[in-house]
Amino acid sequence: MEQNDFLSAVLPTQGKYCTFITKGKTRKNIFVNSLDNLYDTNIRLSEDGNQTYFALATFDDEGSREAAHALYMRSLFVDLDCGEGKAYPNKRSAVEALNSFLNSVGLDALGAPWLVDSGGGVHAYWPLTDDVPVAEWKPVAEAFKRAARAKGFKIDIS
Repeated sequence: MEQNDFLSAVLPTQGKYCTFITKGKTRKNIFVNSLDNLYDTNIRLSEDGNQTYFALATFDDEGSREAAHALYMRSLFVDLDCGEGKAYPNKRSAVEALNSFLNSVGLDALGAPWLVDSGGGVHAYWPLTDDVPVAEWKPVAEAFKRAARAKGFKIDIS
């Protein structure tokens, strides 16, 4: 899977995209207008030694990554932390727990999520077919988190 294909599948088509960078004590949000620009910005900043992360929402023109400025989402996702002292001892056990959870609540009908090695764990994404306003997306995402907690599926909810 190419990074641009992934970004096109999980990120909305409307609004501004945000990259968050860290390097030493530097923390900064950078907003861009297109997926190509997001991809190029992440590559360039990574090559300069920054840790780069992209927000899954798009944002308004206020230049803030706060929830009040989020516009759209285009995926459901979970973060599974792995390693010593984490929710799962390794990535294999995290993916097994994911599959068990999906089967137990019938969400396996959504199809297999896209799995990404996040370094310290696994991210699972379910791309949606359309951009969804955050106000409509959030109750679905919260219900997903509640179902996970109720079944003992350990996702990072921060």
